[in-house]
Amino acid sequence: MSRVPPGPLPSARRALAALGLALPVVAAPWHGSKSTDELTRAFYDLEVTAYCGLANAAVRTGFEREIARLKARDDVDEASLERARTQAWKEAHLEWQNRGLGGFRSWCRSEGRAAAERFTRAGSD
Repeated sequence: MSRVPPGPLPSARRALAALGLALPVVAAPWHGSKSTDELTRAFYDLEVTAYCGLANAAVRTGFEREIARLKARDDVDEASLERARTQAWKEAHLEWQNRGLGGFRSWCRSEGRAAAERFTRAGSD
């Protein structure tokens, strides 16, 4: 079985490892740098807000500001940005599936709400 890379979203990765799926999610290049982790986390959090029905204009504005800040700080290229976006989408989707029927509600109350609040604050700065 492929080694599952460490990172900020362990439950989705554990689910992949438990299923023994050595698919593109696991086989994809994983840099694990601070900037990659932060970009992936931002995209993941935006996906969570979308799954939870919390993505609105204020959330989107804050997300865009956070991405712009990370890109400027770390001189992120488009390929790295796309890898982070793709990884985050896969992890959010797996987490949503892993929650089961109705189990996503607590995910939305915790991670979803926290992400929406963080992005809303970032958009008003």
